[in-house]
Amino acid sequence: MHQTVNCVYSAAKETEIRSETVLDASYDMISRPDAQTQVKVGISILAIDELDLKSQKLSTAGWLTFEWDDSRLTWDPAAKDDIDVIFSKPGNIWKPELLIDNSLENLAIIADSDLYLRVESTGTVEWEPPTLFVTHCQVDITYYPYDRQKCSINIASWGYTVEEVALTTLNTPVNLVDFQTHGEWEIYKSEVAITNLTETTDAGVVRKFPQIAFWIYLSRRTDFYNLNVVMPIILTSLLVALTFIVPVDCGEKLSYILTVFLAIAVLLTLVADSLPPTSITTSVLGLYLGFVTVFAAVGILIGVLILILYHKEGEPSTGSPLVKVSRICAMCACSSHLVRSTGSKVKPAPETTDDVKSMSTQQVEEYPEYYDMTWKTMSVILDRFCFIVFSIVTVIMNLSFIIALVVGGKAQSL
Repeated sequence: MHQTVNCVYSAAKETEIRSETVLDASYDMISRPDAQTQVKVGISILAIDELDLKSQKLSTAGWLTFEWDDSRLTWDPAAKDDIDVIFSKPGNIWKPELLIDNSLENLAIIADSDLYLRVESTGTVEWEPPTLFVTHCQVDITYYPYDRQKCSINIASWGYTVEEVALTTLNTPVNLVDFQTHGEWEIYKSEVAITNLTETTDAGVVRKFPQIAFWIYLSRRTDFYNLNVVMPIILTSLLVALTFIVPVDCGEKLSYILTVFLAIAVLLTLVADSLPPTSITTSVLGLYLGFVTVFAAVGILIGVLILILYHKEGEPSTGSPLVKVSRICAMCACSSHLVRSTGSKVKPAPETTDDVKSMSTQQVEEYPEYYDMTWKTMSVILDRFCFIVFSIVTVIMNLSFIIALVVGGKAQSL
């Protein structure tokens, strides 16, 4: 039978330990424990509040973990009722002066006067201040909304140089155990980079301050954007080609293409409003909308020309370049039946006997074939030809756009 020994906690003993260590007259909270104090840093992320692309700001909730050894805060647990942990106010123990140097709000030394520090009998001090991290994030909008972003939370020493304080990481630098799922972003990777910040004084003295950057890699969830951004843009672009199957005589052809043009302009404005005003990277989606806008403007121009041809009086000259172009367009659009041919392909019958003999010795001569085409027929042919051309170009442009976004977004290197 095993006997269990219960250690009884004593508040008096903890107070005694605190009086002999933290509150001892010989303890100086301003002096660092060692010539170079090793401070271990870690970060735990609870949730992502938002990643604002327009203001390039990442907001996350979590807490920081700091650990360091202070040999002045040690005791023998066996002599103190086996108490191996005590707590103390932040104002009584030395702490490293650290700050989040890419913070956009509350740029100050990390401090929390209400949060106690945990001190172990070995002299290890642990401090875990919770905070809302609001940091700058340089976003890359090239493949929006199939983009991936790389943001960092930088912890730097404010007063102590690398010779005085060294920043290292915990075994798990970025803790995501308690991370809450976000509707727009997911964290797929994290890493840590330890660097130095260099400062040169007016006297020419070079000082290096330790810095540790916790990099968070974010991937956007695209289901919402597929339904509310990409699909409306693609469907609206397809409406441009439908302009040329609207009958010319219905009177709504020009108003239809103008409505489509305005819809594309509105979509372009909405997308531009959600992106940051930066020229470092260019959005493929913005370029695509720009091309579609120009495409719709060309459709308006051609639609106006077709309307002018339809309502033009008289008949076109048989040998005019416009007739020749319309004849080629009719063949390409499988509308050759709209062009009526006139004239004879063979030479008329001979009137004399000599002519008959001449015909027996010569090959039959053909006359050129002539075409009878009205302005209205020409406008219908151009309408059908433009519908085919615009449809093909729109399909190719949409496929190229989707492939560039999806494949480029997955292959995006950060």
